Amino acid sequence: MHFLFAKVVGFLSVPSNVIASIAVLALLILVYRRPSHAIVPIVALALLVTATLSPLGNILLTPLEQRFPEMQFPDQGIEGIIVLGGSYDAQSHSYLSTILLQEDTEPMAVIPDLARRYPKARIIFSGGTEPSFEGINEAAIVKKYFISFGIAANRIEVEDQSQTTAENAKFSAKLIQPTPQSRWLLVASAYHMPRAMGAFRKAGFNVLAFPVGNRTHGWTELWKPAAEATDNLRRIDVAVHEWLGLLTYRLSGYSNDWFAGP
Repeated sequence: MHFLFAKVVGFLSVPSNVIASIAVLALLILVYRRPSHAIVPIVALALLVTATLSPLGNILLTPLEQRFPEMQFPDQGIEGIIVLGGSYDAQSHSYLSTILLQEDTEPMAVIPDLARRYPKARIIFSGGTEPSFEGINEAAIVKKYFISFGIAANRIEVEDQSQTTAENAKFSAKLIQPTPQSRWLLVASAYHMPRAMGAFRKAGFNVLAFPVGNRTHGWTELWKPAAEATDNLRRIDVAVHEWLGLLTYRLSGYSNDWFAGP
C-alpha cells in the first residue's frame, strides 16, 4: 500500500502528468456530454497552453540554474571530484556492454576532462541501480566508462547503494570520510545543484559547485519560451520536481538550507 501511495504521489507531482490526467477527464466529459462540467476541458486547455507556449518553465527553472555561477576551474587544491549517477539508461539498454548516456549527460561527459585537469584528484561516482534492474550495476559500468577515457582504475571509487541525492551524500561521506580541510568538486546538472550542495554540505563535505548542462539561457531570456512546446513542458516538470525536492530536503533534515547558494 505504501509503495502504491508513493507511486501515485510521484505521478501527480509531475505537472505534465496532472495536465494529461485532466485532459483525459475532459475527454470523458465531452464523450458523455455533461455540459455542467464544461469547466474541466476549459481548465485542461488553459493549463496545456500555459505550460507549452508560455515562459513559465523558464521562470521556474532559471533561478535554480543561476543559483551557482558557471564554474571557473579552481586551483589544484582539490581532493576529489564527485559525480552523481542517473545518466545511464539501464532499463532500455541493459544488454549493452558499453554505457549509454541519456538525459542530463553533461555531468558524466565532463569527468574525463576534469580528471586530466586534476591528475591527483580522486574520482568518486555515487549512484545505485534501482532494485527493479536486477543484474545491472550502474556503478560498475560507469567505472569502465571512465577507464575507457584513460583514467587510472585506482583513482576511481564507486558508491553503488544510493537511490536519492540525500543518500548520495550520506553514503559518499561514509565511503570517503571527508575532513573539513579537504575540498571536493561536486559535478551535477545546474538545476539540481542547489539541492545537491545542501545535501553534501549537511553530510560534512566542503564542496565546490561545478554546475553543467543548463536547460535555460540565463536571466536575459527569462521571458522567452523555448521554440518547441515540449521543451517548455519539460522545463516545468524538471523545475517543479526540484522545488518540491528542496522543500522536502529542508523539512526532512537532509539539508540545512532552504535554497543552498554559493
